[in-house]
Formats: sequence, structure tokens, C-alpha cells
Amino acid sequence: MPFLFSKIQPLIYGNESFADAFETLLLSSDRMKIVSGYISEESLMELKSILDFYREENQKKFCDLTIGMHHREGFTRPQYEAAKSLGEFLEEYELGAVRVCTAFKFHGKVYSFYKDNAPFASIMGSSNLSNMLESKQWEVDYIFREDAALTELNSLYDDLTSKATKKLLELPAPEKFIENHDLLQGRTGVEKLTANDLESYKAQQQGAVFEIPLKAETKSNLNVYFGKGRLAPNGAIRPRPWYEVEIIVPTTITRLDGYPHSGTVFNVITDDGWRFKCKVSGQNDKNFRSEDDLKTLGRWVKGRLEAAGILEVGQPISEQMLQKYGRKNLTLSKTKDPETWLLDFSV
Repeated sequence: MPFLFSKIQPLIYGNESFADAFETLLLSSDRMKIVSGYISEESLMELKSILDFYREENQKKFCDLTIGMHHREGFTRPQYEAAKSLGEFLEEYELGAVRVCTAFKFHGKVYSFYKDNAPFASIMGSSNLSNMLESKQWEVDYIFREDAALTELNSLYDDLTSKATKKLLELPAPEKFIENHDLLQGRTGVEKLTANDLESYKAQQQGAVFEIPLKAETKSNLNVYFGKGRLAPNGAIRPRPWYEVEIIVPTTITRLDGYPHSGTVFNVITDDGWRFKCKVSGQNDKNFRSEDDLKTLGRWVKGRLEAAGILEVGQPISEQMLQKYGRKNLTLSKTKDPETWLLDFSV
């Protein structure tokens, strides 16, 4: 079916999703021309990692990306840093460019795929680029394969880029960024607490307190994005997400009385007022992660470093960054409720 539907309960159809189709078409292509009204830092880093993998495998895939809305409406700092990182990568290896629409707001979303300089498929619809990772809202898209439609969409992209855009790297960096105070807003299984509720939970602290060190080696579990991606059944490479994090807890901590055992799932209340589920797993109870989505804990840790202006999107976390932030550990504290713990990364 040429229609692409999101897969979100209770409305599930047999159609492919945007993410499935994007991955399949990318695998068959050697060039992409993308225009997306909005972008996320996660999707840009995913795209960069995919392109870098194929470059290292001597299977270069070229990509030209135009961002439609952010030049006029503004970037968050992580969005801009991710766009800059992708743009620098594309230009360094002569694989394409990142552009922004400067003449007007462009809200369209068109993804065209080429082989041997000829377009063979285009996706157009409601999905922004971030939908290549996961659908947080229901989207409808359509795959075009007719020559006339592909030619017209190709002409549209070329006209747009030549008449209404500029390369991101040729423009000065924004003087101001959009402040994102809702670090985990919209993530699966995450709730924002009121200030009163947060203080109420903090008042319930009782019992053991564990100081969990954060290890920032190049291949540590804070930096899994830079590790090897996963090979999908269809042959596509699926990189580790930018915000994926799993904390490896040393046995000197896990063997202490009161530390949760493997398989335990519990709510954490963060020092800045978020509630989500975490899980302990693995041999010797060594793995500490968010339960519903590995990216939730990672978004919380990395997002704090990004908000402090210490970590730029695309950089590995280093010991020096943690030192500059002001701490190298997470504090996990028991409360009167055995299913609720406090998690602190404040400075």
C-alpha cells in the first residue's frame, strides 16, 4: 500500500509506517533530498550515524537536507548543534549539505530517494524527520513512484533550495536559542510533577542512599551512540540513538544492603520533578536503565549537560565535562514507598 500510517493504539492498520518505509527506501538509494518543516536533534544524529556507517563501508549515500521552519521560529541549542554537526559531516566528506529556508516558513515534508541520479520514490505527508525514529502522534504519508510526480517534486526541491534557502554553515549562529524547560515532555511513560508533589516525595526519603558513578570513557554506556549500530533483518543499519544510555553500576555498589535486585522495576522521582520507571537488570544487578525507553534516562542525563552548555550534540561525554558540570555521579535514594526512589543529578 502506498499510504503510510502510524502504528499507535488503538488505531493500527497493516500499512507500513513512515519509519519502515524511510529505512527501506534509504537502503535502496544512493542519494536523498529531504525537506522537513521541523527537525529534532535525535533524528539528525541518527541520520548522520547512518550516513557515516555507509561511508566507512565504501557505500557512500549522499544527502541534501533543507530545514523549513527553524530559521524563522528558532532552534533549541541541541537542535542547532545537531544540524551544524550533520552539516559539517556532509561537507567534510562531500556528501551534501544542510540548508535552512530563509525566505519564508516552509512547512512541507518531502523525502525523495534516488539511484544513479534518477528519483525512484518520494514520501510526502505529515511526518517531520523525527518520525524516522518513533511516532509520538498519528501521521499519514504517501509514497509516490510515478515519474511525473517524482519529476515535479524534484523540481520543487531544486527551486526551493536555489531561490529560498541558504547553507546553515554559511549563516551566523543564532544569538538566542529557544529555551526548553520541558526536558522529557511527551516521552512515553514520563510525568511532570507539580512543585508541591515533588517536595512531598522528597520529604519521604528514608533509608539507603547509593552514589552511582558515571563512567565517561569513549565506549562507556554514556557514549553508546558512538558504538556499533545494530543490523536490521532487512539489511539496514540501525544506529544507537543519541540519547540512549544505560548506567553500569559497579559491584561495590550493587552488593550493598538495600540495592535493588535484577528484574526490579520502580518509579524514580528526579530532582527536577519528573517521574518515570527505571529497571535494574543483568549479572550482579549491574545495569541501571529507564524501563519503558532507554532514551528517557539518557535524555535526562545528557539533556542536563546540554542545558548547562557543557555537552554539544555529537560530542562524547568526557570526564572533563562531568567535572565542569559539577558532579560525576547519580544519587539514588530510598523512600518510605518501596516502589519509589529519588534520583538526583543536581549541582
